[in-house]
This record gives sequence, C-alpha cells and structure tokens, in this order.
Amino acid sequence: MGKRDASFDLEMPIVSKRYRPGTDNAPQPVPASWKIANMNDQHAYLRFSADADAAPRVGDLIGCGISHPCTTFDKWRVVFTVDDDYRVTGAIRTFF
Repeated sequence: MGKRDASFDLEMPIVSKRYRPGTDNAPQPVPASWKIANMNDQHAYLRFSADADAAPRVGDLIGCGISHPCTTFDKWRVVFTVDDDYRVTGAIRTFF
C-alpha cells in the first residue's frame, strides 16, 4: 500500500488489524504503538514497538483504515463493503 492506494491528507492511514495466516482464525487488533510513519508511491512504512511479542512477522497481512475519506474516494471509482468476517458483501460506486 502506498500513496497510489490510500489517502493521507489529514494523517497517515490508521493501522487497525493484523492477520497471521496459519495462526489466526480472524484478524486481530494491533498494539497502539503500530503507526504508519511515512508513505511513498508504492510503500507504507510501519513503525512498531521493539517488543518481539508485538512485532509483525513476514507474511502477516496488515489492515489499515483511512483517516479522511474524501481523498480516497477520488482515487477509487468503486469501494467494496465487507461484513464482520471481511467477506465482500457489495460495492459502492463513488462520484467525487
């Protein structure tokens, strides 16, 4: 995820979940210390505590939310909706 994918006009995207394939049954909340520190065209830079138990691992999927929707709507013509199990349930066409 980078600037092409997510907006960051008021603040960086907000890290909310982590999913570890083969270990987790569902996405897990992340520690408050996990923050997107910077972004460039194709990458986001995740800062986190040095605590080994709280650190992400190679292969983890990291879920982020947007801090402000307007600049995301102009990047994407369609925004997908999901249920509590992260299954796609629909799509919303954007006109921004």
